[in-house]
Parts: sequence; structure tokens; C-alpha cells
Amino acid sequence: MQRRKDTQLHGDVTKCSMGRTALFLPLAAMILMAWLALGLVIAKPAVAAEKLPCEVMVKFEDDEAGAATIYRLRLQFKNRIGRDITHVSVLMTTASGVLVGNSQLDCRADYMALKPGDTGECRSDLQVITGRMAALLNFDDWLGMIRDQQDKLATIRICEIVGTRFSLD
Repeated sequence: MQRRKDTQLHGDVTKCSMGRTALFLPLAAMILMAWLALGLVIAKPAVAAEKLPCEVMVKFEDDEAGAATIYRLRLQFKNRIGRDITHVSVLMTTASGVLVGNSQLDCRADYMALKPGDTGECRSDLQVITGRMAALLNFDDWLGMIRDQQDKLATIRICEIVGTRFSLD
């Protein structure tokens, strides 16, 4: 009878172990699935389709032939990705959502990439009217061309981030 008790006790322990293993497997599978889902969320580009206010600024500079007029697109960008960013690609739209064009904006400051967690200006020269071109035109034509371009580009109000370029460093 003693022997049966030992066998019986051993059988109960085996059942108990199998029961705990059976309970652990679904829990382990759920933890694995949650970990994989989190990995997919993290791997998704954090800035894709982010819409930010942007503007076109008119800037005048001297070049070798005279006064150059520069139309510069600018926006403030926060790097929410865990890697250094050098450029962002944007779709430029009006306030009502009409597509005006696309561009690539440089987010570097003094050739240094935008670090994770940092905020900085991203910019691109959309158009440049050189001093040489301005010298070829009379003043009224030059002023008319500047006003015409400014009116067209001033409609840009929203930049939708559609991609990023990461630093190779």
C-alpha cells in the first residue's frame, strides 16, 4: 500500500507540473505577441504623415552680380525618432489642403544632424532670383516678378512630412 501511495503521489505531482505548463504556454504566447506588436509600432516611421505649419520667407542677399532674392521654405520639426535626422521630405499645401508641390528640407544646423528629442528648423530654398537675372530686368519687371512669386508661394501653410533621411554617422 505504501508503494501505491508513492506512485499516486508521483502521479499527482506530474499532473500538477503538466497543469502549470499548460497554463504558462498561453501566457507566454500572449507576451510574445505583445512584444512583436510593440516592435511593429516602434518600427513604423514616427513622423510619416505628420502635418506641421510652414511658411515661405522672402530673403534678400548680395551675390556676385547684385541683389539676389531667395524664397525659403521653413518649418520647426521635433525629432521623435531614435536616430539622427538630416532631411525631411514634405508635401506643401495651402491652408485648405490644396497641394502646391513637394520639397526636401535640410534640418542640419552647422552641418550637424538633428538629434533624437531635439527641435530645430528645417529649410529649403524653393527659388532664387539671382543678382544677374535682376540686373537684366528693369526695376519694375524685377519687382513684379518678386511679387508674383511671393503671392504664389505665400499660399503654402501646411507641410506634410512624408519621409526622413537619417544621418550616416
